Amino acid sequence: MAEIAVRRIGKGDLETLNRELPLWNVGEYARRLQAQDRVQMVQVIAWQAERPIGRGMVLFPEHEEYSTSAEWERCAEVRDVSVLEASRRRGVATTLMRALEDEARAAGHTRIGLSVSLGEEGEAARALYARLGYRHAHGPFVTSIDLEGDDGAFAVGAVLDYLIRDL
Repeated sequence: MAEIAVRRIGKGDLETLNRELPLWNVGEYARRLQAQDRVQMVQVIAWQAERPIGRGMVLFPEHEEYSTSAEWERCAEVRDVSVLEASRRRGVATTLMRALEDEARAAGHTRIGLSVSLGEEGEAARALYARLGYRHAHGPFVTSIDLEGDDGAFAVGAVLDYLIRDL
């Protein structure tokens, strides 16, 4: 297995990311890069042999999508941690989380938090976060949002718990 490198997103990554690790619309990575340039968040990508295999981001209070939960817990907030299925169970998500924690610490935060699904689809994530020392802060709660996809808006919703960890 080739070495995994995790680094911040850069302008030169956009085309590759949209092709190989797409989000719900082709403009989202560029929007995240702009927010990163404004020091409102950091988007990191896990690369293996020049191929993106995972991603995650950490939001800071200045970001427009910083959640009420993060505000309540006074923490930096992890979002959108995802690893390609073929690359799972190899430590990629752990490496991404450590990089996000480092970014939050470097930005002056002493706590970090995240939402995790209580459904079956969140089992692996809950196990990962428990291994990394995250603990229950509050929840469960219901969330829903309309995302703007390339083909129009679509609704996303889930029942979540909010977890935190001291840095």
